Amino acid sequence: MHVLDRAITILKKIAVRLFWCPRCNVPVLGRRCGICDSPTLPIKLTPPGDVRPAIGAEYREVYSLLKNYVGSRWREVIPRRKVVLLNKVQYPDMADEVIIDGQVVFHRFYDLKRGWRIKPLYPLVHEMTEKRVGYYAVVDLPKVVRGYEVHRDKVLEANLPDRRSGEYLAVVTRNRSTYGVAKVIRSGRLRVVRSWTRRLLSWNLKDPSWRDVVRANEWRLLKMEQEAVNFIKTTYSQHKLPVFISFSGGKDSLVTYYLVYKALGKVPILFNNTGIELPETVRYVRDFARRNDVELIEADAGEGFWRGIKVMGPPARDFRWCCKVAKLAPISREVKKLFPNGALSFVGQRKFESATRALSPRVWRNRWMPEIIAATPILTWTALDVWMYILLRKLLPNKLYYLGFDRLGCWLCPASEIGEFENIKRIHPSLWERWVSFLERYAERQGFPKEWVKYGLWRWIKVPRDIRRELGFSDLKYKERRGADVDITYDGKKALLRINSPDIERIKRFLKTSNFRGSVVVKGEWVKLVSKEGKVSYSDIKAVIRASFCVGCYLCATYCPSHAIIKEENRVDVLEDVCTSCNNCNRLCPIAEYTLLAKHLLRKRSVESF
Repeated sequence: MHVLDRAITILKKIAVRLFWCPRCNVPVLGRRCGICDSPTLPIKLTPPGDVRPAIGAEYREVYSLLKNYVGSRWREVIPRRKVVLLNKVQYPDMADEVIIDGQVVFHRFYDLKRGWRIKPLYPLVHEMTEKRVGYYAVVDLPKVVRGYEVHRDKVLEANLPDRRSGEYLAVVTRNRSTYGVAKVIRSGRLRVVRSWTRRLLSWNLKDPSWRDVVRANEWRLLKMEQEAVNFIKTTYSQHKLPVFISFSGGKDSLVTYYLVYKALGKVPILFNNTGIELPETVRYVRDFARRNDVELIEADAGEGFWRGIKVMGPPARDFRWCCKVAKLAPISREVKKLFPNGALSFVGQRKFESATRALSPRVWRNRWMPEIIAATPILTWTALDVWMYILLRKLLPNKLYYLGFDRLGCWLCPASEIGEFENIKRIHPSLWERWVSFLERYAERQGFPKEWVKYGLWRWIKVPRDIRRELGFSDLKYKERRGADVDITYDGKKALLRINSPDIERIKRFLKTSNFRGSVVVKGEWVKLVSKEGKVSYSDIKAVIRASFCVGCYLCATYCPSHAIIKEENRVDVLEDVCTSCNNCNRLCPIAEYTLLAKHLLRKRSVESF
């Protein structure tokens, strides 16, 4: 099964069951409303259905987008409500289902070439065609189905968008039995992309507040709170370890802190300052610790990321060297220093965030730090649960959520969508300009086209097919070369590496870590390894890369059992007389690991004499 198909299957299995109370006009995560005790109606959502409230800038953007799409008469088609929900859906870039009055009204999605746009769904299509507003067409056909092309002579009445705009339009048959969404294609024909049989449609008269939503779900929230508090107490009593909270400055870690506080009282919070966190988040975390009088452990990556990109190039979804340099390395240093005998970490991880997290147990040992036991009290909470709980307990979330962000973290993360980067451009133009300037210089050196920066193609080494199709690129005519600037030829017995200005003595010291036995010959930019034992290992090659391209993340030093790795300014060195050749450092080094990954492991061919 394809990785994406497997992820979709997993997310379908855990999909959220969201309901709506027609009397109170509020979302309810249960079959009866907590206000009026009436039965609720199910809402069909795209899995996993982890809906979130549209608040602040996102709320304004939803209605602004609707106004731009429909025109000045937009209030005639969709009522303006205080409670609007957003549900992420799969598109080439960022996209959401927009839910108003218990109905999925339209998709808002980010078009890589045109920016934010709308794809109307049945409620909006119905109202646009009934009231003749926005882009619409009435067609002289008994019905329309997906994939059908409507010729111009069958269009009775219309307000059509320009074909080049790529806008969607609402379609209705003359007898109003079928409604659809279409696009204008060649010769002015309309290609139907989705259709529905006519059904009853009405809008609710009530405009409830988020306070009403909390009231309708309060029974559920209190039950989940008690379960989480009991889980925290039980987990703590089972392990009897020092406790800290992994605190990102986001909504999930905020709720996790409050639950742990209710269960155990004040405990330290650990914040990973990756060096590419937004300033608002750094301030929020520090202010939070000060306001609540809790100990703040700051695992600071400093300039590690920015040193790393000079060696590795930009990170990508399939090339995440940054996570080890900016996250694992600084967190490991702090945890090993403060909790040498282990600790219990409570984290704000939820299963609806990804297929990987959906399969994660509630308590586990950290793969990279096995002395740390991690536990998540809110594994089964939805994003809506989290936000309702914040409102119930009057917690103060990071203000970035009100500025248009729905998730927080590294602001230039390659896992982000271009639509999300629009917020960075708007709020922190100088930060974004710094990143774009680096990408442009990098692209120029590599000979990449302008589209590589413009459309965010740097986020992949291998650009996905749907992105290429969306942009109209059947083939990308450039060759990716990321990772350290080294050419490697390897035949199993010998290895030849091209490195700018190799330091022979430093390389020999690092080769002690892999227990290399053989000769090292340097001629100009070329380093040749010949093993006495008849085989050059991958670890030997990694040791040479480490010696030549270390960026000083100090991950190797943290895990060196013999303390043979010494820290220097922005890099490390090896004490040969102390090193036991355990090879830990070569296995851990992100620069070596991801450089070999970027080079498609190694070119296995004969190493000629030089």
